[in-house]
Amino acid sequence: MNRAALAERGEPDMKLWLSRSEPLRTLKGVLPFCEEHSMNVTVKLTDADHNREVSVRDLENMEREMRDKKISVTCNLPHHGLALSCPDSRVMSYSRDVVLEGLEIGTILGAKVAVLQSGFSNHIRPNGVQEWKDRFIESVKELVAVAEDEEIVLALKNSFEPDTEILHEILSTVNSPWLRFCADLGHAACFSRVAPEEWIPAMKDYTICYNFHDNEGLEDEHLACGAGYVGYDGVFEAMKEADSKGNIALDVAPEDIHVSLEHLESVGFEFEKGAMPEQEVLPVYDS
Repeated sequence: MNRAALAERGEPDMKLWLSRSEPLRTLKGVLPFCEEHSMNVTVKLTDADHNREVSVRDLENMEREMRDKKISVTCNLPHHGLALSCPDSRVMSYSRDVVLEGLEIGTILGAKVAVLQSGFSNHIRPNGVQEWKDRFIESVKELVAVAEDEEIVLALKNSFEPDTEILHEILSTVNSPWLRFCADLGHAACFSRVAPEEWIPAMKDYTICYNFHDNEGLEDEHLACGAGYVGYDGVFEAMKEADSKGNIALDVAPEDIHVSLEHLESVGFEFEKGAMPEQEVLPVYDS
Protein backbone atom coordinates (compact mmCIF):
# COMPACT_ATOMS: atom_id res chain seq x y z
CA MET A 1 0.00 0.00 0.00
CA ASN A 2 1.46 3.39 -0.98
CA ARG A 3 1.82 6.45 1.22
CA ALA A 4 -1.17 8.27 -0.24
CA ALA A 5 -3.43 5.32 0.51
CA LEU A 6 -2.10 5.12 4.05
CA ALA A 7 -2.74 8.81 4.57
CA GLU A 8 -6.33 8.46 3.27
CA ARG A 9 -6.97 5.71 5.78
CA GLY A 10 -5.44 7.78 8.56
CA GLU A 11 -2.76 5.18 9.24
CA PRO A 12 0.72 6.11 10.52
CA ASP A 13 3.18 7.24 7.85
CA MET A 14 6.65 5.97 8.74
CA LYS A 15 9.70 7.93 7.65
CA LEU A 16 12.64 5.56 7.40
CA TRP A 17 16.06 5.92 5.80
CA LEU A 18 18.36 3.04 4.91
CA SER A 19 22.09 2.56 5.43
CA ARG A 20 24.60 -0.24 5.13
CA SER A 21 26.96 -1.07 7.99
CA GLU A 22 30.60 -0.83 7.04
CA PRO A 23 33.89 -0.89 9.01
CA LEU A 24 35.97 2.29 8.88
CA ARG A 25 38.73 0.24 7.25
CA THR A 26 36.65 -0.35 4.09
CA LEU A 27 34.41 2.73 4.20
CA LYS A 28 35.87 4.60 1.24
CA GLY A 29 35.40 1.65 -1.12
CA VAL A 30 31.63 1.36 -0.55
CA LEU A 31 30.74 5.03 -1.06
CA PRO A 32 30.07 4.61 -4.83
CA PHE A 33 27.63 1.78 -4.01
CA CYS A 34 25.86 3.93 -1.43
CA GLU A 35 25.57 6.82 -3.86
CA GLU A 36 24.28 4.57 -6.66
CA HIS A 37 21.61 3.02 -4.42
CA SER A 38 20.69 6.20 -2.50
CA MET A 39 21.80 4.56 0.75
CA ASN A 40 23.51 6.09 3.76
CA VAL A 41 26.24 4.48 5.82
CA THR A 42 26.67 3.30 9.40
CA VAL A 43 30.40 3.28 10.09
CA LYS A 44 31.69 0.63 12.48
CA LEU A 45 34.36 2.18 14.70
CA THR A 46 34.69 -1.04 16.67
CA ASP A 47 38.37 -1.62 15.74
CA ALA A 48 39.98 0.84 18.16
CA ASP A 49 43.52 0.03 17.00
CA HIS A 50 42.64 0.82 13.38
CA ASN A 51 40.87 4.01 14.46
CA ARG A 52 44.16 5.33 15.82
CA GLU A 53 45.95 4.63 12.53
CA VAL A 54 43.65 6.81 10.41
CA SER A 55 44.78 10.39 9.99
CA VAL A 56 42.52 13.35 10.59
CA ARG A 57 43.14 14.41 6.99
CA ASP A 58 41.87 11.06 5.68
CA LEU A 59 38.78 11.33 7.88
CA GLU A 60 38.13 14.87 6.66
CA ASN A 61 38.50 13.73 3.04
CA MET A 62 35.97 10.94 3.58
CA GLU A 63 33.57 13.36 5.28
CA ARG A 64 33.85 15.72 2.32
CA GLU A 65 33.24 12.90 -0.16
CA MET A 66 30.18 11.64 1.73
CA ARG A 67 28.80 15.17 1.96
CA ASP A 68 29.31 15.68 -1.79
CA LYS A 69 27.54 12.37 -2.48
CA LYS A 70 24.71 13.32 -0.09
CA ILE A 71 25.36 10.31 2.15
CA SER A 72 24.45 10.77 5.81
CA VAL A 73 26.49 9.06 8.51
CA THR A 74 25.79 7.12 11.69
CA CYS A 75 28.61 5.48 13.62
CA ASN A 76 28.91 2.49 15.95
CA LEU A 77 31.29 3.32 18.79
CA PRO A 78 33.99 0.94 20.11
CA HIS A 79 32.81 -1.65 22.60
CA HIS A 80 35.06 -4.72 22.46
CA GLY A 81 36.58 -5.34 25.90
CA LEU A 82 35.29 -2.07 27.31
CA ALA A 83 33.41 -1.69 30.59
CA LEU A 84 31.79 1.68 31.24
CA SER A 85 30.43 0.36 34.53
CA CYS A 86 33.48 -1.49 35.84
CA PRO A 87 34.13 -1.33 39.62
CA ASP A 88 37.81 -0.76 38.74
CA SER A 89 38.00 2.99 38.10
CA ARG A 90 41.05 2.58 35.86
CA VAL A 91 39.19 0.21 33.54
CA MET A 92 36.20 2.55 33.51
CA SER A 93 38.42 5.54 32.72
CA TYR A 94 40.17 3.71 29.87
CA SER A 95 36.80 2.59 28.47
CA ARG A 96 35.49 6.15 28.45
CA ASP A 97 38.68 7.34 26.72
CA VAL A 98 38.28 4.76 23.93
CA VAL A 99 34.60 5.62 23.46
CA LEU A 100 35.48 9.33 23.34
CA GLU A 101 38.13 8.61 20.69
CA GLY A 102 35.41 6.95 18.62
CA LEU A 103 33.04 9.83 19.26
CA GLU A 104 35.67 12.28 18.00
CA ILE A 105 36.15 10.25 14.81
CA GLY A 106 32.40 10.07 14.29
CA THR A 107 32.16 13.82 14.67
CA ILE A 108 34.91 14.41 12.08
CA LEU A 109 33.09 12.05 9.67
CA GLY A 110 29.95 14.15 10.07
CA ALA A 111 27.90 11.60 12.02
CA LYS A 112 24.85 12.94 13.81
CA VAL A 113 24.15 9.69 15.70
CA ALA A 114 26.70 7.54 17.55
CA VAL A 115 25.53 4.11 18.69
CA LEU A 116 26.79 2.93 22.08
CA GLN A 117 26.56 -0.51 23.67
CA SER A 118 26.13 -0.54 27.43
CA GLY A 119 28.33 -3.55 28.07
CA PHE A 120 25.68 -5.22 30.22
CA SER A 121 26.33 -8.94 30.64
CA ASN A 122 24.32 -11.88 31.89
CA HIS A 123 27.32 -12.55 34.14
CA ILE A 124 26.14 -9.73 36.38
CA ARG A 125 24.37 -11.23 39.36
CA PRO A 126 20.74 -10.14 39.85
CA ASN A 127 21.57 -8.48 43.17
CA GLY A 128 24.32 -6.47 41.47
CA VAL A 129 22.27 -5.07 38.58
CA GLN A 130 21.24 -1.87 40.38
CA GLU A 131 24.84 -1.11 41.35
CA TRP A 132 25.87 -1.74 37.73
CA LYS A 133 23.17 0.66 36.51
CA ASP A 134 24.17 3.38 38.95
CA ARG A 135 27.81 3.26 37.81
CA PHE A 136 26.83 3.16 34.14
CA ILE A 137 24.48 6.13 34.48
CA GLU A 138 27.21 8.28 36.01
CA SER A 139 29.61 7.23 33.28
CA VAL A 140 27.19 7.80 30.41
CA LYS A 141 26.21 11.24 31.75
CA GLU A 142 29.78 12.36 31.09
CA LEU A 143 29.60 11.01 27.55
CA VAL A 144 26.25 12.70 26.94
CA ALA A 145 27.71 16.05 28.01
CA VAL A 146 30.48 15.67 25.43
CA ALA A 147 27.99 14.53 22.78
CA GLU A 148 25.83 17.58 23.38
CA ASP A 149 28.84 19.88 22.99
CA GLU A 150 29.69 18.14 19.69
CA GLU A 151 26.01 18.06 18.61
CA ILE A 152 25.96 14.32 18.05
CA VAL A 153 23.23 12.13 19.57
CA LEU A 154 24.25 9.03 21.53
CA ALA A 155 21.99 6.03 20.97
CA LEU A 156 22.14 3.12 23.46
CA LYS A 157 21.80 -0.20 21.66
CA ASN A 158 20.39 -3.38 23.18
CA SER A 159 22.78 -6.32 23.23
CA PHE A 160 22.73 -8.78 26.14
CA GLU A 161 19.97 -7.07 28.16
CA PRO A 162 17.29 -9.69 28.94
CA ASP A 163 14.41 -7.24 28.46
CA THR A 164 13.64 -3.55 27.94
CA GLU A 165 13.64 -2.57 31.61
CA ILE A 166 17.36 -1.88 32.15
CA LEU A 167 17.84 0.40 29.15
CA HIS A 168 14.49 2.11 29.68
CA GLU A 169 15.48 2.99 33.25
CA ILE A 170 18.86 4.34 32.11
CA LEU A 171 17.25 6.50 29.44
CA SER A 172 14.54 7.86 31.72
CA THR A 173 17.03 8.58 34.53
CA VAL A 174 19.52 10.44 32.33
CA ASN A 175 16.54 12.14 30.64
CA SER A 176 18.46 13.95 27.91
CA PRO A 177 17.46 14.51 24.27
CA TRP A 178 21.10 13.72 23.45
CA LEU A 179 20.72 10.13 24.71
CA ARG A 180 18.33 7.98 22.70
CA PHE A 181 17.90 4.32 21.74
CA CYS A 182 18.95 2.09 18.85
CA ALA A 183 16.74 -0.99 18.47
CA ASP A 184 18.82 -3.97 17.35
CA LEU A 185 16.27 -6.54 16.21
CA GLY A 186 18.84 -9.28 15.62
CA HIS A 187 20.15 -8.94 19.17
CA ALA A 188 16.61 -8.97 20.52
CA ALA A 189 15.96 -12.29 18.77
CA CYS A 190 18.93 -14.16 20.21
CA PHE A 191 19.83 -12.44 23.47
CA SER A 192 16.65 -11.13 25.08
CA ARG A 193 13.58 -12.82 26.51
CA VAL A 194 11.39 -10.27 24.75
CA ALA A 195 10.28 -10.87 21.14
CA PRO A 196 11.91 -8.49 18.64
CA GLU A 197 8.64 -6.74 17.75
CA GLU A 198 7.91 -6.10 21.44
CA TRP A 199 10.95 -3.85 21.74
CA ILE A 200 9.34 -1.37 19.34
CA PRO A 201 6.36 -0.14 21.45
CA ALA A 202 8.29 -0.47 24.72
CA MET A 203 11.08 1.86 23.55
CA LYS A 204 9.27 4.01 20.98
CA ASP A 205 9.63 7.25 23.00
CA TYR A 206 13.43 6.97 22.78
CA THR A 207 14.15 5.17 19.51
CA ILE A 208 16.07 7.07 16.86
CA CYS A 209 17.59 4.27 14.76
CA TYR A 210 17.50 0.52 14.14
CA ASN A 211 19.87 -2.34 13.30
CA PHE A 212 18.33 -5.02 11.07
CA HIS A 213 19.83 -8.49 10.63
CA ASP A 214 18.65 -12.02 11.33
CA ASN A 215 19.58 -15.23 13.13
CA GLU A 216 18.05 -18.54 14.20
CA GLY A 217 17.57 -17.45 17.80
CA LEU A 218 20.73 -18.94 19.29
CA GLU A 219 23.71 -16.95 17.98
CA ASP A 220 24.32 -13.45 16.62
CA GLU A 221 24.77 -14.68 13.05
CA HIS A 222 23.96 -11.50 11.09
CA LEU A 223 22.04 -13.40 8.42
CA ALA A 224 20.06 -11.71 5.70
CA CYS A 225 16.75 -10.24 6.88
CA GLY A 226 14.10 -12.91 6.44
CA ALA A 227 16.53 -15.82 6.75
CA GLY A 228 15.94 -16.43 10.44
CA TYR A 229 13.83 -16.01 13.53
CA VAL A 230 13.28 -12.24 13.81
CA GLY A 231 10.02 -12.02 11.86
CA TYR A 232 10.23 -8.71 10.02
CA ASP A 233 6.55 -8.84 9.10
CA GLY A 234 5.73 -8.47 12.81
CA VAL A 235 8.44 -5.83 13.18
CA PHE A 236 6.91 -3.85 10.32
CA GLU A 237 3.45 -3.94 11.92
CA ALA A 238 4.87 -2.83 15.27
CA MET A 239 6.84 0.00 13.68
CA LYS A 240 3.82 1.13 11.67
CA GLU A 241 1.71 1.19 14.82
CA ALA A 242 4.41 3.22 16.58
CA ASP A 243 4.73 5.61 13.61
CA SER A 244 8.46 4.90 13.64
CA LYS A 245 11.05 7.25 12.19
CA GLY A 246 14.81 7.05 11.83
CA ASN A 247 17.66 5.24 10.12
CA ILE A 248 17.74 1.49 9.54
CA ALA A 249 21.22 -0.02 9.26
CA LEU A 250 21.43 -3.30 7.37
CA ASP A 251 24.08 -5.08 9.45
CA VAL A 252 24.52 -8.00 7.06
CA ALA A 253 27.19 -9.28 4.69
CA PRO A 254 27.54 -7.24 1.46
CA GLU A 255 26.10 -10.09 -0.61
CA ASP A 256 23.00 -10.12 1.62
CA ILE A 257 22.11 -6.44 1.26
CA HIS A 258 19.89 -6.83 -1.80
CA VAL A 259 18.10 -9.95 -0.54
CA SER A 260 17.50 -8.23 2.80
CA LEU A 261 16.08 -5.19 1.07
CA GLU A 262 13.82 -7.32 -1.10
CA HIS A 263 12.47 -9.12 1.95
CA LEU A 264 11.85 -5.91 3.87
CA GLU A 265 10.01 -4.37 0.93
CA SER A 266 7.95 -7.54 0.52
CA VAL A 267 6.54 -7.20 4.06
CA GLY A 268 5.69 -3.52 3.57
CA PHE A 269 8.75 -1.37 4.33
CA GLU A 270 9.31 1.74 2.21
CA PHE A 271 12.42 3.87 2.49
CA GLU A 272 13.19 7.52 1.90
CA LYS A 273 15.88 8.22 -0.67
CA GLY A 274 19.15 9.95 0.04
CA ALA A 275 20.54 11.57 3.16
CA MET A 276 18.53 11.72 6.35
CA PRO A 277 17.75 15.38 7.21
CA GLU A 278 19.39 16.67 10.38
CA GLN A 279 16.04 17.88 11.72
CA GLU A 280 14.97 14.23 11.91
CA VAL A 281 17.89 13.51 14.23
CA LEU A 282 19.03 16.46 16.33
CA PRO A 283 16.97 17.69 19.29
CA VAL A 284 14.66 20.63 18.68
CA TYR A 285 14.28 23.14 21.50
CA ASP A 286 11.39 25.53 21.94
CA SER A 287 12.45 29.12 21.36
